[in-house]
Amino acid sequence: MNAAPIKVGMLISYDYRYARYSLPLLYDHADRITLAIDQDCRTWAGNPFAIEDSFWKWLRDLDVHKKIEVYRDNFYLPELDTMENDTRERNMLARQMGEGGWHVQVDSDEYIPDFGAFARFLRRHSRWTAPKHPPLDIGAFWIPLFRKIDGGFLYVKNGYESFPLATNCPEYISARKSEHLIRYTRHCVFHQTWARPDDEVLAKMQNWSHSGGFNGQSYFNLWKSIDRHNYQNFHDLHPCYPKIWRSLRWTPGADILEFIANYRRDKPLSVPRWLYLRRRLGQAKRYLLG
Repeated sequence: MNAAPIKVGMLISYDYRYARYSLPLLYDHADRITLAIDQDCRTWAGNPFAIEDSFWKWLRDLDVHKKIEVYRDNFYLPELDTMENDTRERNMLARQMGEGGWHVQVDSDEYIPDFGAFARFLRRHSRWTAPKHPPLDIGAFWIPLFRKIDGGFLYVKNGYESFPLATNCPEYISARKSEHLIRYTRHCVFHQTWARPDDEVLAKMQNWSHSGGFNGQSYFNLWKSIDRHNYQNFHDLHPCYPKIWRSLRWTPGADILEFIANYRRDKPLSVPRWLYLRRRLGQAKRYLLG
């Protein structure tokens, strides 16, 4: 069969500036890219944000092949909480992207340096997008960036939190999660989750889909206290599920691209084989047990 189209959706909100790093990594390997932006520029918590005109000029300059669509709609409902609005927007974006092919949803602060290899994997398995094929998600692993400090980034060491990056059937029930089986890959995605200026960290804590699940001010105070010289003293740092982020490590980089280049000189951009096999085994057991 012909290679299935790879359709990328990206949510654009208050942290739209990070798309300047994430979108170019995807652009050449996607067949179509759809950017979802609230028509009234409101976050999932209902807070306003603004996008500078320079961003739109940059986007026009990037889109030399005219493959980017901007999709505006009402993505905030006051009767829903932030996670419900998150999930609702992702399903609306999926409908806008249309049926068929591979659906890949990437947030603006997620960077996939080897997206070309991931796209080749999806195209090799285009048969999985056939109409009668069971619903299936394709999993990857986050490397969370914790703080930008002292000319580099603190990131979660060996965290490798898994998440569904692509699917042949977008039916999201909680953010990108569904009830489908997951076929894991070894691909890693850098997630600039907290490695931001102070004001942006505070804004994220107020508007994040998990914002109701932890004490934002207490976590901000903890985050603020961690630096290059004391980070080894801190453990279990995830705001909602502490033990997912057991420890931190620092690597130099004036910006995210330099950091990634320095990171990949020392470490592979793939999870250890044992972890990948363990995830595959877990999904095989789930399939066999029904």
